[in-house]
Amino acid sequence: MLTINPVRSRPVLASLERLIGPQRADRLRRAAAEIQDRLHGGTLWHVNSTPTGGGVAEMLRTLLPLYDELGVRSRWAVVSGDDAFFRITKRLGVALYGSDGDGGPLGPAEREAYLRALKPAADRLVQKVDSRDVVILHDHQTAGLVPSLAGRVASVHWRCHVGVDEPTDAAERGWDFLTELLDEVDSLIFSVADHVPARLRDRTVLIQPPFISPFDAKNVDLPADTVRACLAQCGLDPAGAPARSPLLLETAAGDVRLQSTPSVISDGGHQLGEPLITQVSRWDRLKDMAGVLTAVTDHVPVGHLALVGPDPAAIADDVEQGFWYADCLDHWRKLSPAQRRRVSLICLPMADPTENALLVNAVQRASDVVVQKSLAEGFGLTVSEAMWKSRVVVGSAVGGIRAQITDGVDGFLLTDPADLRGLGQIVAAVLSDATDRQEIGERAHRRVRDDFLPDREVTTTASMLASERMATR
Repeated sequence: MLTINPVRSRPVLASLERLIGPQRADRLRRAAAEIQDRLHGGTLWHVNSTPTGGGVAEMLRTLLPLYDELGVRSRWAVVSGDDAFFRITKRLGVALYGSDGDGGPLGPAEREAYLRALKPAADRLVQKVDSRDVVILHDHQTAGLVPSLAGRVASVHWRCHVGVDEPTDAAERGWDFLTELLDEVDSLIFSVADHVPARLRDRTVLIQPPFISPFDAKNVDLPADTVRACLAQCGLDPAGAPARSPLLLETAAGDVRLQSTPSVISDGGHQLGEPLITQVSRWDRLKDMAGVLTAVTDHVPVGHLALVGPDPAAIADDVEQGFWYADCLDHWRKLSPAQRRRVSLICLPMADPTENALLVNAVQRASDVVVQKSLAEGFGLTVSEAMWKSRVVVGSAVGGIRAQITDGVDGFLLTDPADLRGLGQIVAAVLSDATDRQEIGERAHRRVRDDFLPDREVTTTASMLASERMATR
């Protein structure tokens, strides 16, 4: 099945240009003109597997309205499938991260089922595209569309947001599954250079980090009373309680209505004056929420930990979230009463993406330390989002996190993501008076402003299409 995802957004181009300055703004407009020239009146398509939840969907919600303001015709299509499709793609995604996951096979039968589930989406997309169009397919859920699109559009590009730093047998099985499907793409786009497998390095490969939007509800500046209202909704405001009726909050991204109640597991909650330590991520083995829980309760003497993720039932393309949330909850229940009081498990509602984004924004802004202790990571937009808010981020030295944080300069890196004591020691040191959190936070903000804003996506895409044009001459 395939749906066209409509995107509505407030204009951001003028604000972005003020933020990035005249030189980058000029490059942005020239890049957009180059993309228009390459399309010859066609459309730039982005295709992924979910309209909400996850970094790709969040980027596209910013990128397509920006393209519209720049005069570039673009559309966003979302593929979906049956339960078997999402079980296979979850297994495949975990394999690309280097893990065996559920231990199930990724052989010919699974690829046949995967392609069979994608066929209705492929057929519908073929009916909608034009020979002038350029299509960018995101991640393993969409790779099976390549054979149907190749030759029917001007070019097809496949973008990989996941990967593993060192090859493993599981990752090789994942690439065995995918490589043949990618034979006809015009280029491969990876978020992290180290994630390009050896078998694809002789192909046309580009490295294109993701970006954050500084103007959406997840990243705009928030007044103190808005932060408090959101914290109360999440059970993290020591002096407040969740609103009993829908609450309309004014933000620079527009009015946001808080009307859904997060699911909060807590045994006392955040106390007045207590440092707040936060990890925001999916309930996923590779995000290791349970490991963060153990590291903080065993090795950080002060502070309240908020583990914040989506409603496990609300992400269609990730069928294992419920299992890993239950696993984390089981770890919480086994803590001593004193340790349980120091941890909150928060599942944010997903019905309204803007409401969800605002809650994440407020929790990150209220945090003294933001953790991203991934066992493997593609890029990790939550890192850049927290850095943009001038938070001190402690992340695992894996994948794209290493591309965002310079250890000891604009954040801190945990060399071994399995080292729970080491994580605890870093977090405890950050919370001590010996660390200048304000200075590190300011450097973190500057890093994101310089390297991870939406104009970089447009200019890199223009360069990609220009290179393709030169190659065909």
